[in-house]
Amino acid sequence: MPVAPPDHSALSLWDFSLLHYARTDVADLCLRLQDEHGVNVNLLFWCAWLEQRGCTLDIGHLRSAQKRIHSWDEHYVVPLRQLRRRMKVEYGVADVGIELVRSQIKQAELLAEKQLQLWLESYVQAWGDMGITNTNSSPPGVNVRFYLQQLYVADSVITQLLHLLGSRPDSVAQERI
Repeated sequence: MPVAPPDHSALSLWDFSLLHYARTDVADLCLRLQDEHGVNVNLLFWCAWLEQRGCTLDIGHLRSAQKRIHSWDEHYVVPLRQLRRRMKVEYGVADVGIELVRSQIKQAELLAEKQLQLWLESYVQAWGDMGITNTNSSPPGVNVRFYLQQLYVADSVITQLLHLLGSRPDSVAQERI
């Protein structure tokens, strides 16, 4: 008898993200998407988290969410990430003192990302039943595919990510219905 997949629908967005980010190869692919396509990884996991709850995202809600988090992401999350990465390039990883500073910056970056995710999660609660489709009949990966297609990510890469996240990419719709 096949084992049913675990139900992650009760997880907070942050816990859902941590769980999936820790999967083999997910972090590497997410960072590649971030660097090469401008993907907001927090928004990416939000799309997957919404789907886990049976919500199919539309363009209006996606754009509103992007607008809601843009300033925080641009002024706090991204600069912390850039500072942390620049320190690694300029100083390497051999100096214990500098690594301690980088570690503290990473913690600040993670806290800033957690705050961003709290806003995204509360944003969904404010929707109530207005406008977003709440259905379990959408194909797996529909929200993630929808978001990534907005950034012109190749279908093969989207399929790879969906496979890593545990969706069945062979049954994912190629276009928004």
